[in-house]
Formats: sequence, structure tokens, C-alpha cells
Amino acid sequence: MSEEENTQPQNTLGQTLAQARASRNISVDFIATQLKITPQQIERIEADDYLTLGPETFVRGYIKAYCRIVELNQDEVFALYVGHPVPEKSRRMKSFSRRTEKEANDSRLMWVSYAILALVIGSSIFWWWQTTSSSEITPPNNTAQTIELTQAESNDSAPELEKLADKLENVEVETAESAPIVEPPVFDLSVDKAENNSKASDGLSTIVMNFREESWVEIFDATSERIAFGVKKAGYRMTVAGKAPFSVVLVKHHAVDVTLDGQPVDLSHLQKNRLAKFKLPLTE
Repeated sequence: MSEEENTQPQNTLGQTLAQARASRNISVDFIATQLKITPQQIERIEADDYLTLGPETFVRGYIKAYCRIVELNQDEVFALYVGHPVPEKSRRMKSFSRRTEKEANDSRLMWVSYAILALVIGSSIFWWWQTTSSSEITPPNNTAQTIELTQAESNDSAPELEKLADKLENVEVETAESAPIVEPPVFDLSVDKAENNSKASDGLSTIVMNFREESWVEIFDATSERIAFGVKKAGYRMTVAGKAPFSVVLVKHHAVDVTLDGQPVDLSHLQKNRLAKFKLPLTE
């Protein structure tokens, strides 16, 4: 008796859903309303007729929703769904869509290639036309005539030039003694000395920087006037003057020698590889 029970055919997926619906006294119309499909489609699901229900994704969605309504285990139900083919029409539609998209991409690429080829050919033709046009330009026909006329005029003017030379030989040359003597100008160097003394009397200080490497510097004096700014090349010597104290921003300070009013400034206490900001004279 047990062998006969084991040999009984197993219910299909549709039969399992139909039995669960009937055991809970749920109508086909109610299931169709919940799944938002027609009662005929519910009957096809219970009859295991999936080919007319659309793509496999929709069919699986219907079955999952059906299982939730009748409270069946989805994994056990979908174990019965194995072996049901996806509609061949859907496969053909997907394949056709992919092929159409590929053909469209190939078509766009082909037109772009044609446009580039046409541009190259047009540029080559234009270059050839310009080269040909410039090579065809020839000098005017009257060039030889012009040269002959110039030679004739020079031959005609030769006697006149000889007469002019004879006249110049007869002209008396004034001696150098009769020419006025021009004395060289004398510059008063006391002006520069006075300017330097005036700077010292105004209380201005002088900063001198010798750049061993390329660097960047910015200096403001006590009146907030920027007296130096920008990139300085290696080997450059910069001299500026202003009212102390000075606010200095310096890049690569380890490669710059600084003096203030002739006294060297020690910048070794500043951290290397960083933007140095300090006052002159240095403050503790």
C-alpha cells in the first residue's frame, strides 16, 4: 500500500496553488483582483499554461503574489516551476531588440567615420589647390624692360656724377681749428649722496636678498605698503627699502641669504620645506 502511495504523481505548481486557494475558500475573482490580472489568467496559472502570460519575470511575479495570498512557501512552490520554458516569443523579442540596438550603434559609428574621412579629403584638396595656385604665379613680363631702363639711366647719369666730384674737389675744407669746442658735461655726484643720506635720515631700512634657488617672496613694510612680490630666479639679488618692521613671506628660505641694513639675518631656526612667515628685524 505504501508503494502505491509513493508512485502517485506529484501535484504540479498550478494544482498546488489551486488546492491551497480552494482549501481557504478563496475565489478566482478575488485572486485576480489582488494580482490585478484577469480571472482567465489565474486559470491559466492553475493550469500551468505560462506561455500566454508574457515574459518569465511577470509569471514569477504572479506566482510569488499568489503564494503570499494563499500562505504557501515560495521556495517549495518554485521548486515545482523548474522546467517550464520561457516563451519563445519573448526570447525572439529580446534578441531582436539587442540586434536593433547594435545595428543603430554601428550605423552612428559609420556616419562619424564618413564625416572624418570627408574632412580629411576636403583638407587635402584645399591644400593642393593652394599649393598649385601659388606655384602658378609668375613675375610680370616687363621685368627685363625695367632692368634695361635702370641700366640706361645709370649710364646717362655717369657724366653728371663725374662733374659733381670735380666740384667737390675744389671746395675748401674748413679746418678743425675753426670748429667750436664742445666741453663734456660735468655731473654733480653729490645728488646721489644726498639722496642716500636722506633715506637714512628718513629712518628707512634696507633689505638685501640673494637667491641661490628660484623662490617666491612677498614683503610689506610698517606702513602696509607691499615693497616686494613675485617669483625670483636663482642668482637674482634683490634690494628693497622701507620702514621697519617688515612682514616677510618667503618660499625656500633655506636657499636665500638675507641681510637687514648690512647685517646678516639667521633663518636657520625656521622649518624647512614650509612657507616661512617672519618679521624683520626678527622677534623672539
